[in-house]
Amino acid sequence: MAKNFYFSDTEGNDDESYERALNFAEKLVKANNEFKRIIYLVPSKNSTGWLDRLFGEQTVKKMFNGVKLSGTAVKIETIRTYTNSYNDPSDIVICCGLNSEEIFKVQDYRHVDTIIAIPWQKESTASWIKTAKAIKINEDLSTDKEFSSNNYSEPTEMVKNAFEELTSVINTSTGIAHPSDNSRAKTYVRALHKYEPELNSDIVCSYLIRELGWKTKHADDIRKLIDTLNNGKFFHGGEKTGLQNYYKRWKNK
Repeated sequence: MAKNFYFSDTEGNDDESYERALNFAEKLVKANNEFKRIIYLVPSKNSTGWLDRLFGEQTVKKMFNGVKLSGTAVKIETIRTYTNSYNDPSDIVICCGLNSEEIFKVQDYRHVDTIIAIPWQKESTASWIKTAKAIKINEDLSTDKEFSSNNYSEPTEMVKNAFEELTSVINTSTGIAHPSDNSRAKTYVRALHKYEPELNSDIVCSYLIRELGWKTKHADDIRKLIDTLNNGKFFHGGEKTGLQNYYKRWKNK
């Protein structure tokens, strides 16, 4: 599961950003011999215009099978062909024009360590950048670790306490799929929604993924519960009474 996140602050046909991302990835490989290869992840086999201009069409064709560039293994994969594996984290993935939903999916792959996103449209990756607190790559291939204007703020201590407790008592490998875990999650969300001044699903989802190690798809299940209540709708399951006792417990932590 990926734990290092970067992005290029660009959009559209910025060919230099693809070369810059590769150079940055090669820099990471040299600093860590556990990295095995660099993946250019593209929407489809026909979405390689940036790479064609950078490497030439013949080289790009070979890259679908994997090549060595400057001594580093580089391969092109599509969203369809790049799948999860049980290998240790060893891939650096350069996401070429993918949207947040597509990047979130890759982020959960066990063998992915680092993601570098190159947006086609900035708004299409904004959610991922904020959630992952991705670091901006500068022109000189350094990183702007102070870059925070695009990041989601932290949840309140009450919300942190509630979801830290939830994380400790459920099976995080399956999220809230089990009926008892599902019921507990719904109870916690009900209590927070009732007593917290605001319960922002984006902030909560970001915290679950970034700090508590939830898989994106499982954090999304919590997002849906929060959004349901925030939109004035209801869901079945979970406790409806005694919610104040939960909130008091989190407050006293």
